[in-house]
Amino acid sequence: MKLLLIRHSLAEEIASSDFERKLTNRGAKRAFRFFEIVKIIYPQIDYIITSEALRAKQTAEILKRFYKNAEFIESAKLYQADVEDFEEILSGIDKGVVAVVGHEPDLSTFVKHRCGDVRIKLSKPSLVEIEDDVLKSLLQYKQAKAVYERLKNDS
Repeated sequence: MKLLLIRHSLAEEIASSDFERKLTNRGAKRAFRFFEIVKIIYPQIDYIITSEALRAKQTAEILKRFYKNAEFIESAKLYQADVEDFEEILSGIDKGVVAVVGHEPDLSTFVKHRCGDVRIKLSKPSLVEIEDDVLKSLLQYKQAKAVYERLKNDS
């Protein structure tokens, strides 16, 4: 199984609760641009699993536009998730490409658990690829934006 851990995009600072914070317009645009590049790097995603928190769910819905055939799963356990929650959510999946859209510091904690003493900081949005408990890549929004601008200028 190839695991893609994705941090949600930019969200509003104030809402009735942290759980209800939605993406800003800028955050939605950022996510769309980011996933345009992700689609080039990862042509197929089989599962999209998202936190039920609004900002993560909205980010995952934007990702789903690029992967229409992916199975879309919402999980309450991905909000303020610990390592055991991640392991339980992933336990029924043994192959394919799995994208998990969630939050910090939960994602970084899980990366450290799976890959050893790795310290990463995930911007909004960003992606970490893990395969066979090895951290294969880290794609931050600024990197994806630079690729996006290069591709746009070349066309």
